[in-house]
Amino acid sequence: MSKLDLESISFMDPATQSCPYEAYKTLRSECPVYKMPEVGFYMITKYDDARMVMKDTVTFSNTYSHQQGYESEGVKRHHEIMNTEGFGKRPETLQRTDPPIHTKYRKLLNKAFGLSRVKEMNPYISGVVNDLIDGFIDNGECDFVSEYAVPIPCTIIADQLGVPREYLGKFKSWSDAMLIPASGMASVEEMENAARLEVESQHYFKGIFEEKRIKPTDDIISELVNADFNGERKLTEDELQDLINQLLTGGNETTTSSIAHGMWLLLRHPEQMKKVMENNDLISKFIEETIRYETPVQGLFRTATVDTEMRGVKIPKGSTLLVRYAALNRDEDIFEDPEIFNVERKDVGKHLAFGSGAHHCIGASLARAEMLAAFKHFFDRIDGIELAKDLPDIPHQPSIFLHQLKELHIKFRKR
Repeated sequence: MSKLDLESISFMDPATQSCPYEAYKTLRSECPVYKMPEVGFYMITKYDDARMVMKDTVTFSNTYSHQQGYESEGVKRHHEIMNTEGFGKRPETLQRTDPPIHTKYRKLLNKAFGLSRVKEMNPYISGVVNDLIDGFIDNGECDFVSEYAVPIPCTIIADQLGVPREYLGKFKSWSDAMLIPASGMASVEEMENAARLEVESQHYFKGIFEEKRIKPTDDIISELVNADFNGERKLTEDELQDLINQLLTGGNETTTSSIAHGMWLLLRHPEQMKKVMENNDLISKFIEETIRYETPVQGLFRTATVDTEMRGVKIPKGSTLLVRYAALNRDEDIFEDPEIFNVERKDVGKHLAFGSGAHHCIGASLARAEMLAAFKHFFDRIDGIELAKDLPDIPHQPSIFLHQLKELHIKFRKR
């Protein structure tokens, strides 16, 4: 892979966002702590630097603040609508807190997303997956994204939250809307629409919270609304809204992205597809290699709490750091031949797609179980998989932090 001129790189360009890997390679070798000229964020692209940042929550806090006046007209309109029609600024719970506060919130969800609970869910997950395959297998073709990769995690998180499946379409639109402000690419109109959709979700869940307080059932929302937080009090409405926001977005898009990219990668590497389809034991490694190679969350933010320095670059207090997981996962100093997609990769376990330290993704076990079931049952029932329609010139949705395939039309035959 060739390297680019440093001056030619722009992560606000949708083409770069869709295929950023040459840019990452240039930054790792020439400017591993890169100040994005458009927004002033410090992008961290080397594996060891990122691990240090993720572990040091004292110097590099998860509490995020817009720096250097980077607040577009769209962001301002989003805030106005949320404040006047919704619940406004919510307290930070899981993602945007540091230990020990983060630990208290995380404990509320550990049981629901723990490995033993996920193992119990495996037959149920298989049922969800096979029901979806039943819906398109006789057609001989499908949009793998919208008909399979999207509804798998969306259905499962809806069921776990304890809300009716007839709201799946709404859940997806709400989840997408919640992520739009962080994309850095939305127009004022798109930001306004996103805010109104999020407000709609808030009022819907407010009603659900009230129902579950009176008539709790066996689901996550019932547990949250009736839990004793830190043994002292119930969660507030604002805390509940923030947790649901994170569960919806975290439980949907990242797993969808990984399932979609897994199929896309196999179509681009038919020799690797043959290996995986002939040996189910390789599916787990293939999944890990997929999330290393096409990392679903390209990066997340930290805030410098003091003036600091990294690799000779001065980082002022209050600066925003963008820990770029997708760049770390192709670091030549960590991975052998990192630009090669290899379903038998021996060093794949080093990837940081799920983060590291206290903020290691709480839903990682569930995401892996969903991906494993998605590919195992698909390959058990379907053969002769081919691309049915070329992808767009820029196949991903524009975003500075997510990696979302727009579509993936495939054709196949039933086994």
